[in-house]
Amino acid sequence: MASYWYHDCGGPLELGSNASIRCTSCWEESHVSNWRYSCSNHSGDYRATNSALFAGSMSMSAALVQAGGRRWLMSVLTNLADW
Repeated sequence: MASYWYHDCGGPLELGSNASIRCTSCWEESHVSNWRYSCSNHSGDYRATNSALFAGSMSMSAALVQAGGRRWLMSVLTNLADW
């Protein structure tokens, strides 16, 4: 099932190849390590993650994207290295 990420202002979020997340509504932007995450089953319960868990969840999508998307995904994963 496809899902989307939203900022607490209600704006949709974008993940850049530099491993930064940006809100397309209020333009707040920061590295993924500075964000907290919540799922639909635990709405409002925002939790931190780490690079291994984040990379693991992102890598699951690798099988679903074409070659250009895999290159983008590898760039995101590479930019997690400092976390």
